[in-house]
Amino acid sequence: MLENTAHKKRYVVGSVLVLIGAVAVVWSAWLPWYNGRDGRHYGLGDVFDGISTTRAQLFGSIFLPMAFAALLALYGTLTRSRVLVILAGLLVLFISALWMFRQSQLVGGLKVSTDGTGLDVGTAFAVIGGALMLIGPGVWGKEHRRPLTAEGTTTEAHRRVVSTTDKPRRPDEPESPADRPEEPPRAA
Repeated sequence: MLENTAHKKRYVVGSVLVLIGAVAVVWSAWLPWYNGRDGRHYGLGDVFDGISTTRAQLFGSIFLPMAFAALLALYGTLTRSRVLVILAGLLVLFISALWMFRQSQLVGGLKVSTDGTGLDVGTAFAVIGGALMLIGPGVWGKEHRRPLTAEGTTTEAHRRVVSTTDKPRRPDEPESPADRPEEPPRAA
């Protein structure tokens, strides 16, 4: 009983981490990523072809894979699918890393500064959100499966079979006449 309660608590904590990560990832598109330019203004094609100065439409921007990853993570959390949540986190980190690589090619290296130039909070939110999506399923812990029986009852496979001979008998093996106890003689 206590193991089940502890597992539920771990699942709730891990799910909250995934939810925070999903919110951070989607929110990152509305925050500045580099030199005050919001993430939703970077085209999705720019991530693969090279950063351009043109502004992208919302559903043609970095927002699209971030929103998809957030929905995938939420669906994976509801269905308790570690694989889906981990894939969502990896998608976010892949897009963020590829964007940083393309941005560094454009400006000759990335920098972080406090005056609003360089990498900004949007990038940090995306990377931290993706990391939280990867940490969440790890917090869930292993799920222990129990037989579908009520507590205190035993199933046929769990019963202990006592034999009067030295040879142990499996529960599914039929009882031989030698295993039966001798009956006392009947009085006439």
